[in-house]
Amino acid sequence: MSISELWSELERNIQQDRSGYVTRRVRPNSLCDLRIAVIEPQGTRALLLRVRRTVAELIREYPKSEGFQIQLVQLSDDSPNYVTLQLALAQRRYSDIFTALVDDVIAGVAEKITEETGLEQFVVRLRRWQAFLRVNQPEGLSEIAQQGLYGELWFLRQVVLPHLGLLNGLRCWTGPKGTQQDFQFPRCAIEVKTTSAKQHQKLAIASERQLDDTGAGTIVLLHLSLDVRQGQGETLPEIVASVRSLVAGDAIARDELENLLFEIGYLDIHATRYENIGYTIREHNYFKVGTDFPKIIESDLRNGVGDVRYTIGVAECKRFSILESEVIALIGDQP
Repeated sequence: MSISELWSELERNIQQDRSGYVTRRVRPNSLCDLRIAVIEPQGTRALLLRVRRTVAELIREYPKSEGFQIQLVQLSDDSPNYVTLQLALAQRRYSDIFTALVDDVIAGVAEKITEETGLEQFVVRLRRWQAFLRVNQPEGLSEIAQQGLYGELWFLRQVVLPHLGLLNGLRCWTGPKGTQQDFQFPRCAIEVKTTSAKQHQKLAIASERQLDDTGAGTIVLLHLSLDVRQGQGETLPEIVASVRSLVAGDAIARDELENLLFEIGYLDIHATRYENIGYTIREHNYFKVGTDFPKIIESDLRNGVGDVRYTIGVAECKRFSILESEVIALIGDQP
């Protein structure tokens, strides 16, 4: 039974005329005492972890977020030497993410063989989710972000993994980590831009450093023109599944991919929100960013000017086109 189903079952047992907890032990074979709970009478969903008081006192500060709250509570069946960590949903708009969060925390904590390491993993996982919630909306990726992720996964599947191998290729996908370009290789960097407008398409450049080749070697701009339709084309969950299938036989590469998807803001719990929109590649172009390429870089700016955002017309970029075979040669060029 899933965590969500467990909560639903517990919610049916709530009594509105009392305060307390309706709980169910999960992972009973684990040394760590983990319980799914619903707090009466409001019906707040929670995860409980019981540990020795001396162990709980080892943590100086617990993560905080708009989506969840942590507090130490003394339950009626806790002995004086024990305390319970209560991880509770803070706002209902975070319900879906909270379910994924709790699943992840349970998976990490349940495999530990001491209370100390279990609590440590509890905090590590929550800090990761704290960082996630700081930059991502609980409703999932925006339409623009969905298109952008589709484009990056398309290039990963089409070019990077077939020519660099699974783990090496995934480690070159640096966009989820917040780098200036989406892919970084020893001799070049690739920035992926998707558009869905019909004519006079423009590419949005996020900063004066995005097309600056200082320290990056050659920069290539990949433009993907997408046809976006309901019920047609390849959906975002489908391309995610496709890339996952490529790495399914390599445990290290599989974990690397999942970490990257998490860092970029993709959660399976939002997949149903992405299933209706499909993408078809109308055309794709590679542009080599050289001296005469239409761009604004840091050295062009006067003192005090920064955080520059601008657009480039795709038609103006066409004279800088290069073949995909040239891109493959660039990314495979080792120092």
